Amino acid sequence: MTRGWSKMGEIRSNIDAQGIATVTLSNPSRMNAMQLQMWRALQETMQALSNDTQVRVVVLRGDGDAAFVSGADISEFESVRATPDAVLIYDELVEAAEDAIGACRKPVIAAISGVCYGGGLGIALSCDLRYSSHDARFCLPAGKLGLGYGLEDVRRLHRILGSANAAELLLTANVYKGPQAVSLGLAHACVDDVFAHAQTVAERVASFAPLTLRSVKMALQHLDQVVGAPSPAEISAAVTACFESEDYAEGRQAFAQKRTPNFKGR
Repeated sequence: MTRGWSKMGEIRSNIDAQGIATVTLSNPSRMNAMQLQMWRALQETMQALSNDTQVRVVVLRGDGDAAFVSGADISEFESVRATPDAVLIYDELVEAAEDAIGACRKPVIAAISGVCYGGGLGIALSCDLRYSSHDARFCLPAGKLGLGYGLEDVRRLHRILGSANAAELLLTANVYKGPQAVSLGLAHACVDDVFAHAQTVAERVASFAPLTLRSVKMALQHLDQVVGAPSPAEISAAVTACFESEDYAEGRQAFAQKRTPNFKGR
C-alpha cells in the first residue's frame, strides 16, 4: 500500500510477510519536513493500518538516516498557515494525524534517526515505543518561530516526560541528543542501528498473541485518555476474549510442548 499526494513529500507504507507495516515519512529534500497533505496522508494511512487484519505492528521512520521528521514544512506556511482560519485547519490536520497514531489498534514503534524537531517530536511521542540512534537530535523550537503549542500536545509531553522535563523542553528549545533523550524519556533506548533494532523489536512483538496486544493497547489508551479511548467495559470484554480464544489454547499447548506458539489472532 502506497499513499502520496506530492512530488516533494509523501507517506509510504509497506507490509511484510510477518505483518510488520513500515510507514516512511518522506520529504528528503527538506529533511522529511511534513507538508499539509502529508499530515492528511499520515492520518489516513494509520487508520487503514489500524483496521488491516494482516497488520500486527507498525514501525514509523523517516526517509534515510538524516532525519526522522524535521518538523512542519515552514516553506509552505505563507500559503497554508498565514491566517487564523488557515492555522486552525492546519492544526486540526496535525492533531488528527497524531490522534490516529495514538488510537491505532496495533503497537506503533518509532525508529528515530537524525533530526526529530517540532512536529516530528509530536509524531514520535504519539507512538507506543520510541528508539533513537546515537546521533538523533530532539528539539521543540516553537518559541523561536512564534508558534502556539496546543493543550493536547503539552498534555502529551507532560504525561510522558513529567512536568519539569516538559517545561525545560518547551521553554528552552534545547537540543537533546540520543542518550540525553533517553534520560528525559523521549526515547526508550539509544542504539547503534536504530532501524535494525526497531525491526527486531517489531518482529518480537509481531510474534505475540494479537488479542493480548490489543487488550493491552486498549487499557493504555484508556489510561492515557487518547481520542476515542475504549471504555472499561470494552477493555474487560477484550480481556475475556483473550481467555476464550484459540490463541490462549495454543499458548498453553506450546508452553507444555516447549515450542514456539503460532498465534492466529482468534
